[in-house]
Amino acid sequence: MHALLLTITKYSYWGIFVALGLGILGFPVPDETLIAFVGFLVYEEKLNYLYAFAVCFTGTSLGITMGYIIGRTFGTRLIKRYSARLNVNPDHIQNAKKFYVRYGKFALFIGYFIPGVRHLTAILAGSSIMPYPVFAAFAYAGAALWTITFISLGFFLGGKWHRVSAYSNRYIIPFMLLVAIFLAIAVYWKTAEEKDNEHKNKNDDINQIQ
Repeated sequence: MHALLLTITKYSYWGIFVALGLGILGFPVPDETLIAFVGFLVYEEKLNYLYAFAVCFTGTSLGITMGYIIGRTFGTRLIKRYSARLNVNPDHIQNAKKFYVRYGKFALFIGYFIPGVRHLTAILAGSSIMPYPVFAAFAYAGAALWTITFISLGFFLGGKWHRVSAYSNRYIIPFMLLVAIFLAIAVYWKTAEEKDNEHKNKNDDINQIQ
């Protein structure tokens, strides 16, 4: 693992950019660990924080956009056909579908933090013909938060950057799941309120006619 990260970062920002783009598409790249390692290199002053963030964000955004285009063009059949070559567990496909159905566009924002989900939400969004502006708003905002979180985590952990997975599993993933639940409840109540207001307006129109 460490040798792979050193090989990627050997090519500096270009290596990080390409690796993250491929990782988000589902290729076997340890993307979270890579971003944390980038944060560690910032800590050691081998990389610049702003440049590192820009490269990680751009690479991630490119990967997620390619996933959206693939989903929009081919649906989910392509990922099912090549899941073995891309090292995608079939169970992850089902879990990502359930996650996407439950949280919709918010799955794009939160899905980065859920292993086995972030590689597939864009394809699901594309296959469901989600409008690109909606996709872009949630996917790129999520990409920014994800990259900032793990670069910063790698930076503050310093020499302990390799423990990022433990911190992610213990704190970040549970927190993001709570955020997802909160957002789902908020959307539910907002939708119910809009339907209730629409029903009231219809009743008022009927009363005025009578």
